[in-house]
Amino acid sequence: MTAHRFGNPADRPSKPSRPLLAGPIALIAAMVLAACSAEPPPKAPDSNPTITGSTIQFPRRPEGIRSEVGQEAGSIAVSVPGRLAWDEDRTVRIQSPFAGRVIKPLVQVGDAVSAGQPIALLSSADFGSALADSRRAETDLKLADDNLTRQRELHDAGIVPLKELRSAEAERSRADIEVQRARSKMRQEGGASGPNFTLRAPVKGVVVERSINSGQELRPEQDTSLFVVTDPTRMWAWLDAPERIVPQLAPLPAGTPLRIRSTAWGELEFDAQLLRKEDTIDPDLRTFRMRASVANPDRKLKAGMFVTATFPTPEDSAGQLVEHVPMSAVLLIDGKRHVFVQDSDSTFSRIEVKVISEQAGRAAVLGLKQGQRVVTEGTLYLQQILSRNGNPAGARSTPAPAPGAAAEGRK
Repeated sequence: MTAHRFGNPADRPSKPSRPLLAGPIALIAAMVLAACSAEPPPKAPDSNPTITGSTIQFPRRPEGIRSEVGQEAGSIAVSVPGRLAWDEDRTVRIQSPFAGRVIKPLVQVGDAVSAGQPIALLSSADFGSALADSRRAETDLKLADDNLTRQRELHDAGIVPLKELRSAEAERSRADIEVQRARSKMRQEGGASGPNFTLRAPVKGVVVERSINSGQELRPEQDTSLFVVTDPTRMWAWLDAPERIVPQLAPLPAGTPLRIRSTAWGELEFDAQLLRKEDTIDPDLRTFRMRASVANPDRKLKAGMFVTATFPTPEDSAGQLVEHVPMSAVLLIDGKRHVFVQDSDSTFSRIEVKVISEQAGRAAVLGLKQGQRVVTEGTLYLQQILSRNGNPAGARSTPAPAPGAAAEGRK
């Protein structure tokens, strides 16, 4: 049997191989032909903004810039929290000038007293000694008077020299001075017979504190006051203002009228006047203290009450519109506050504003018009455009480079 000529696969003639790159080359060629036959794409519109002073005008609305209408804030008066206390200019804290024991308090808390009115009866051996010294001084003065009269008669008769007369006169003067001192001390501390003395109110007012009882031992060096007498128709308000509003309150002089409110009396307001402002900032609370005098004719306000003091509108801000805007919209440039406002769909202007107060991420500002839109996102981008342009206010309009032009030029 004869074998087939091509029975061995190795002896079979091979077909010519197809080039491996034929497919990709054809695809590339087709793309080139299509590109050559198609029309060129239109140019991107010019996105370079035009700068006029502090105004930026884009050919179309830029992406990434957001704005909102300011919220009317109403009154721009500044409110500061505080606490009421007794008016120290009308308050006296009474202590015992001697060691001793309380026999009987004569007044209660809330009693009205007049100047010189007895408020307590005290027993003290020290006072007894002072009383004895006063009586002794009066006796010495009487003896000095008698001696001076006798010496003057003897001198006139030529019996004693002038020296003896002058000595008697000096002795009488010393005795008189001692009597005046003793009488003044007795008037100050109250008069009584024996070892007991009467403690008296030095001023007219109301007893607001009493810390003595019958039988209580007293020491002149103790710090606790026996009585506190004050005039409650006028009080002090200690106000704690945050550090950030120092520039707003610094120009206010002493005597500036304020309005005081307490949550206990709702919308009822009390007249007050600014007395003084301290020159230090609390290192922990970052506040500085002010003191105001509050009229309290009906005695509705009580010491220790928490209050809110409202300061008047600054004269240079009266009648101006106040708007609330996000703090992110406010820029600090060369020590002044600015915001960007949207004039049209593609025009933005930078204007200076005055920040009245800041709270919860928002600021009350002066300088905006009613209904004006404030840029809240993209303010730094707009400020960079003005900074790159460097035009002073009122300069001629010049185009600024588009945001991506510089980056494209570096490619």
